[in-house]
Amino acid sequence: MTCYTILAVLTCLAVPSYGTETAEHPLFGKQKMEEALVAKVLSADTIRLEDDRTIVLIGLRAPEAPAPEKIERDKYGFVIEDEIPYLSMEEQAMKFVRELLEGKTIRLEFDIEKTSSGGTTLGYVYLKDGTFVNAEILRRGFSDLSIQPPNIKHAQRLRDAYREARQEKRGIHGE
Repeated sequence: MTCYTILAVLTCLAVPSYGTETAEHPLFGKQKMEEALVAKVLSADTIRLEDDRTIVLIGLRAPEAPAPEKIERDKYGFVIEDEIPYLSMEEQAMKFVRELLEGKTIRLEFDIEKTSSGGTTLGYVYLKDGTFVNAEILRRGFSDLSIQPPNIKHAQRLRDAYREARQEKRGIHGE
């Protein structure tokens, strides 16, 4: 058996503890989950915390954040409002994740690699009610799946959420 096979088996045996201060890691045992306040959603897979850390959600590759809207004004300075028939997928994803996370206290859980090569923190995010945010974004179809070993602690749960979105043709998987 390879190291990754053993790790995958251990991952399936790990049962996350929702709404508690600790989580069970297949290699490191019980780990304290860190609480933090989300200051801003940067994209559907990246958030900024109140302490200015940037967190990239493990297992996701979301569409780029939409460009800020240019506000047009008439000759009197009043905003010209255009009728937009629909929101783009990027806008829908951002709206969903903003409503889900901005201004909320979350619990962060880490895997084997806590930091990316670019220096950002990698994490699993939970709401206080136990909602596994990484999986919920996938389940709604607002992100592609991106499992990158050795961070595979919740790989099966993320795959299941992604598979559900594809089968139900939600979000980016719609026709």
